[in-house]
This record gives sequence, C-alpha cells and structure tokens, in this order.
Amino acid sequence: MSIMLTADSHFGHAAIARLSGRPFSDKDATEMNETMIANWNARVRPGDDVWHLGDFALNLKPPQLREIFDRLNGNKRLVRGNHDHEATLALPWAEPPRDLVEVAMSGRRWVLAHYPLRAWRGSMGSAIHLYGHVHGLMAPTRQSLDVGVDCWDMQPVSLSEILGRLEKAEIEPEEQRLVREKRGGGGPVD
Repeated sequence: MSIMLTADSHFGHAAIARLSGRPFSDKDATEMNETMIANWNARVRPGDDVWHLGDFALNLKPPQLREIFDRLNGNKRLVRGNHDHEATLALPWAEPPRDLVEVAMSGRRWVLAHYPLRAWRGSMGSAIHLYGHVHGLMAPTRQSLDVGVDCWDMQPVSLSEILGRLEKAEIEPEEQRLVREKRGGGGPVD
C-alpha cells in the first residue's frame, strides 16, 4: 500500500484551465477531467491511500461528481477546501472530511491543510506541512510544499517524491527564520 497526496483537481471546473495555465482548452472540462482520472489511476492502486487536500470538484451535478469519484482508485480522504461544497462533502470518503489533519506517515509528522500555513504545530521541528489552494504560486520551504496537481503534472504524488522536492528547497520556514533572527542570527533553529 502506498500513500499519495494531491489537491486542487477542480474536476468539472473548465475555467481553472485558463486561470491556472493548465494545458486544456475544452469548454466543458471533459479533456481535463479524463486526463486527471487517467493520471490518478496510473499512479494510484485500488488499495492505496490518497489524501486530497481540497478543491476536489466544482460545477458538477451530484451524479457527475459521483461518477468521477467512483472511477478514481484508492481509499480517498478529503481535507476540505474552499470549493468543496455539500455534494463533494457527501461523497463516500474513507473518513469524514476535515479542515486540518495532523498525521504520522512513514515515520514522520505531517500537517495537511488546504491552505498554506505560515506556522503549524511542529514547524519549529520536523513536521512537514502540505497544502494546495495556491496552484503553484508559492515556492516550497524546507518543510512545506504545494501538492496540487498544477505542481505535479496533473497527478497525485508520493511521500518519497515530496521528500525529494523538499530536500532541494532552499527557503527556510518563516517561523524558524524569525526566531533565528530574533536570537541574533546564526544557523538553523534547534
């Protein structure tokens, strides 16, 4: 079993292609939906766990929404985003949707939210914060990263891929930088 994460799929939201610079031109989001479903299922096996960090779909009627949901592999969990309305929340998620999740996975602590946080429990230590919402507009820090489809070729991403990208990040988390500066400079915060 693998653990995968994603955000901001916006199934059914044709305008998101233009707004986020996605490589789709169709007016009804069909091409975008089908590409993301195929990409999802190419990466996610039926027994895998998938955390979707908000904005699963927009502008779909409940039967269309359910049809897309049912076609996606994995045990799906939702961290609620600003476009996740009643029909999305009513889908048969593996557990009830939440606004923020703190979870241990692969021997690490993770803080999952739709929105990027400036500070989170564990940000002064080793907890990693994953988010969506910003569609790739914010650079990763050494402990926080956008897992939205716009940053990951329209597909879910694995924990090892996330850790690989975090290792290359050069930006210090803001809370750590501010504490270090208040202490008078020096190296990273303990």
